[in-house]
Amino acid sequence: MKDRIMAILFFGGLWGLSEALLGNYLYTADIPHASVPLTVIGLIILSIGRVYFPQAGMATLIAAFAMIYKFFNAPFFACHLLGILMTGMCYDLFFGILNIKNRSLSAVLTVYAGYIAFGVMITYIFRYEHWVQGGLSKLLQYILISGTMAAVSCAILVPVAYHFGEKIKARFARPFNFQPQLVSGGTSLITTALWIFGIATLVLKIQ
Repeated sequence: MKDRIMAILFFGGLWGLSEALLGNYLYTADIPHASVPLTVIGLIILSIGRVYFPQAGMATLIAAFAMIYKFFNAPFFACHLLGILMTGMCYDLFFGILNIKNRSLSAVLTVYAGYIAFGVMITYIFRYEHWVQGGLSKLLQYILISGTMAAVSCAILVPVAYHFGEKIKARFARPFNFQPQLVSGGTSLITTALWIFGIATLVLKIQ
């Protein structure tokens, strides 16, 4: 159980940091299709994590902690947090619950399902002003253009991430255990540093 908690904090922290730093830059600079690289990074992190912990539900837990980390370190935008959660839940659906063997196909289905779920919820259920104003045309552009770009990228990179994760696991089978070894200690140190930084940023933000 302790190794799973460490893994959730580690991968959630990494994903959250990418969302807080890269995501904040992309959205602040108003870069087109900003969600694409963030989605790709998220699926790469989830795929490496799944090599170590293939149980259904892990991706959603990692996404939840990535949300928390981003909340600590970036201005609050509910839509960004919802996007992270939808990505994690859809990853669990296709890679965990349905367990589709073709990883490229699973990645494509994960991305499209995540984009559709997020787009519909933020536009028609939560009625976030920016999305409501854009209407159906914004929703379709998001799914068909940004979603397709992310899906194609993930179809290529997710199998690569799995292969990379398997190579790491073959060399370091249990890096998330609390053991007096360099790799295990390094993982614990990185995880601790990530969350100390995140919490410190939150404290400074609310002062």
